[in-house]
Amino acid sequence: MPAPPAKPPPVQPAPAAPAYAADRALAFLLGLHGLALLVVFPFGPQGTRLWHPGVVGAAALAAAFPLSAVIGGLLARRAARLPASPVALVALAFACTLPCALSIDYPTLFAARILAGLATGLSYIAIHRLLPAAAAPLVGRLAPRIVAFGMPLCLLAATVLDWHAAFVPILAGQALLLVYTARHTRSTRPAAPAPPPPSLTPPRLGEPLPLALLATGALAFVTGAYLTVLSGYLVFNAGHTELHIPASLLAGALLGLAVPALVARLRARLAPGAAFAATLAGSATTLLALLALRAPLPGWIAVTLLGCFMAANAARHLALAGLVSPRLTAADLPAHQGHAHLAHHLGSGLGAACASLVIYLTPDARFAGMPILLACALVATAAALAAGLAAAQPMASPAALAAAANSRLRVATSAVRSVLTSITRNPGSPT
Repeated sequence: MPAPPAKPPPVQPAPAAPAYAADRALAFLLGLHGLALLVVFPFGPQGTRLWHPGVVGAAALAAAFPLSAVIGGLLARRAARLPASPVALVALAFACTLPCALSIDYPTLFAARILAGLATGLSYIAIHRLLPAAAAPLVGRLAPRIVAFGMPLCLLAATVLDWHAAFVPILAGQALLLVYTARHTRSTRPAAPAPPPPSLTPPRLGEPLPLALLATGALAFVTGAYLTVLSGYLVFNAGHTELHIPASLLAGALLGLAVPALVARLRARLAPGAAFAATLAGSATTLLALLALRAPLPGWIAVTLLGCFMAANAARHLALAGLVSPRLTAADLPAHQGHAHLAHHLGSGLGAACASLVIYLTPDARFAGMPILLACALVATAAALAAGLAAAQPMASPAALAAAANSRLRVATSAVRSVLTSITRNPGSPT
């Protein structure tokens, strides 16, 4: 009796690419940059109590950093020489955050935020020139957690101690990162392979997906608008204290821990576009629920509503990344991520300005401006859905696009000819 055939050995999954010290440092730095961006957005009650800057002043302070970052990033795109060392990038971030903590009043803080934004925009382009495409999962996992759990810590320090203390956790993280980077980034990364022989055709440079950038900016617009306005409404209109703001942000961070698993389940059960649409539907539902802040509510209800809003924001950005990433090659991914950060900053700045404009137009109506802001948010959400789904479509070659256009032209011509024939034929003629 012949022996049964031997079972083939089980296929082992390919080992994941190692995360080198420099990659971890740059991913951590991206998280600190995001924290430095958003820390001022829910600062309205503290700023009003301390400086009385008015609605225009609060909008300018919130928008100064993100819009300056966009300018710095656009300038960095054309720069031939950028910081090429993680140590230099971390030191630059620390040097530009320190003036924010040392500011003495509103004008000096405003100037410091502009300076920090310009340096951050430059850093985004430089970081993504250094980060390999294999480090994208590390960035997507680490940076959002730093932002989510760092914001309540910063706001709690500003509420209990002083507004300068809001920047102390950021500075502490940058200082620890500087020590770590200086000690470890020279180690484990292997030597670069030998360059390939020169060819007649130069290599194609990585390019971002414009529609995906539009979707990113639209989602950031919603986040920036509501994060700016809801902290003030929570304190001044819903009858809560400033301590409810960091509590809401902490609730959002804790709820956000379940977001990656939830989005992974949606991707397993639904098509990528349907999963993205489902996260946007959940985000729109939280926006509608936030209208319940029209009247004073128990603190735990208000905290839960705002926490759900923050968690829904994390879900939709993660779903968008899963929708767009398969369309990006290894050459495209770093360039797209760098530009996506700039698009996020642009949307955040415009959202903060829009929210403050709504409050300015309805200063005495308390919640009269909320439906206006909701309408703007729903329009931005619809634009993000359309842009995200369009960006995920497979790119056709120029020849295929020309053939499709020619086919549509033939169909349209045939339809017009049929209509003309039916109009001009004699009555009683055969059909």
